[in-house]
Amino acid sequence: MRKRTEFAVICAFVVLLAGGAGATWMLRDRLSHKPPPHPARGDYDAMVERLGGNEPELRVELNLLATTASAPRDPADQARANALTRECLDPNTLLEIGQVRAFVAAAARGEGNAFHFVSEAHHNRLQEIGGKNPTSEKVLAVRKSLARLSDEFEFIRHPPDWTVKIEGDKPLLPFLDLLKEGPEFLPLGEHPTLMAVPRIPAFAGADGELLDQLDRFFNGPRARAAFPPAKFPKLYRDGRIPPIPTALGDYTTEVEKGVISEKRELVPFGDPEHAEAVNDVYAKLDRFLSAIIRFGQEDRPANQLTHPEE
Repeated sequence: MRKRTEFAVICAFVVLLAGGAGATWMLRDRLSHKPPPHPARGDYDAMVERLGGNEPELRVELNLLATTASAPRDPADQARANALTRECLDPNTLLEIGQVRAFVAAAARGEGNAFHFVSEAHHNRLQEIGGKNPTSEKVLAVRKSLARLSDEFEFIRHPPDWTVKIEGDKPLLPFLDLLKEGPEFLPLGEHPTLMAVPRIPAFAGADGELLDQLDRFFNGPRARAAFPPAKFPKLYRDGRIPPIPTALGDYTTEVEKGVISEKRELVPFGDPEHAEAVNDVYAKLDRFLSAIIRFGQEDRPANQLTHPEE
C-alpha cells in the first residue's frame, strides 16, 4: 500500500513537471511571437522609400499631419486621432486612422493629395499661395516659408519685456499699438506648431491655422489703424487685408516714415540710451513685417523696413 502511494505521488509530480514545462514553452512561444504586420504596412514602407527614407522623421511628421488635420473625418477616426501623443513610436497606431491610411496608400503610388489633411476653408487659403495643383516641390517650399514666417509671428506674440512712458497727451502711435496686439489677440499657447523642414508634400492643418491667425491679426482694429485703406490701398482685397500681405513691399517708405515719426514722439532729444531702447522695441515689428514682404523669397536680401535714427 505504501509503495502504491509513493508511486502515485511520483506520477503526480511528473505530471506537474510536464505540465509546467509545457506551459513554460507555450508562454515563451507567445512572448517571442511578433504581432502580424499591419495590412497597410506595405504602403507605409513604400511611401517612406519614395520620400527618401528616414522612417522616424517621416513618422513624426505624419503624426503632426494627423493630430492637426482640419479635414473632416468620421467619429472613430477622430477618437483615434485625439488619442495620439506628441511622439508616435509605432506607425501601426497611425495606420489605424482611416484618413492617414488613405493618404499613405496614395503617397505610396506617388499620388498623394497636397490638401488631404486640410478643411475646405484651409484648402482655399493655402491654394492662394501654393496654387491649385502644386507640385511636391512647391508644397514643401510653401510649408518651409510658412514655418519661417510662423517663427517671426511667434516672436512678436511673446509678452513685451519693455515699457514706454508717455508724458502729457498721448500721441497717435499706431505701429506701437500694433506691436501690443501680438501678445493680446490670442494666447501664445494657441500658436500653431509647424514643421521647419517638412518632407511630406502635404499641407498640415497647422499651416491653415497660421493663416487664420494672421488674417485675424491683420484685420483687427489696430492693424487697420496702422494700415488705413486710404493710405495703403494695395494691401486690401475685398475690404480685407490678406493673411500674408506681401504688397507691404510697395509701402516701405511710408512705413519707415511712420515709424520714425513715432520714435521722435517717444525719444527725448539728446537721450541716446532711450533711443536705443525704442529702436529695440520697433525692431520686433521690423523683423515681422520684413518676413511678410519676403515670404516665398527667403533667398533674397532682407529689405529692412525700419531703421535706427541717424
